[in-house]
Amino acid sequence: MKTPNAVRSSSFLFNGLMFVAGFSFMLVLLPLLRCLFDGETYSWGMQIYGISFFSRGIQADYFILIPLLSFYLLFYYSFYWLKNRSLFYVVLIVWWLLNFGNLLFDIFKNGDTMFHGDTLNIHISLTKIIVPFSIITLGWIIWIILKDKNLPIVNIPWAKRNKKFFIALISLLPIQAVLLATGEPHALTDEIGVVLIIIQSFLIALVFIPKKLKAVNS
Repeated sequence: MKTPNAVRSSSFLFNGLMFVAGFSFMLVLLPLLRCLFDGETYSWGMQIYGISFFSRGIQADYFILIPLLSFYLLFYYSFYWLKNRSLFYVVLIVWWLLNFGNLLFDIFKNGDTMFHGDTLNIHISLTKIIVPFSIITLGWIIWIILKDKNLPIVNIPWAKRNKKFFIALISLLPIQAVLLATGEPHALTDEIGVVLIIIQSFLIALVFIPKKLKAVNS
């Protein structure tokens, strides 16, 4: 199988947004794995522009998480490896609309928005941080698009480090399956499993960041 080649060199501006996106990716990966491994002891729900999705374990609405997961893989891939840069810009805007546009819609329609994490006992009012952060991320996206239009095309091959990060994150899945499927709900094993999922959500960016151009040319 032919490995991809990056068309952009590693950039702090790009990498920063990829790691920030870990917050939103976590909201997909967490229920995806917990419903799978915890089963009916875990319930999950979300709204996308007023359309509600809910499942207890693996039920019909659970499967909306599959296309969301696919979108996030495209999102991370598109920063450096997607040759069609116009499509990359579209993916960035869709990511913003899917997350901040959706949250702003919910605030406009229903008022304050809360994030609930029962296992780690986290309950946060998001409204006060959503509006300014949505403006910051939109400006960040515009900055990335403007910079990307002026960057040269490079040819950086998929490296062993990318493969190693991928294998390391995938290797956590059996451990998470055992932790989440055993023990009492919301107990220590669940807490450790959740922490591992959070780590995965942020470190997935490392899988898609190419080598520095200097390292390739040396």
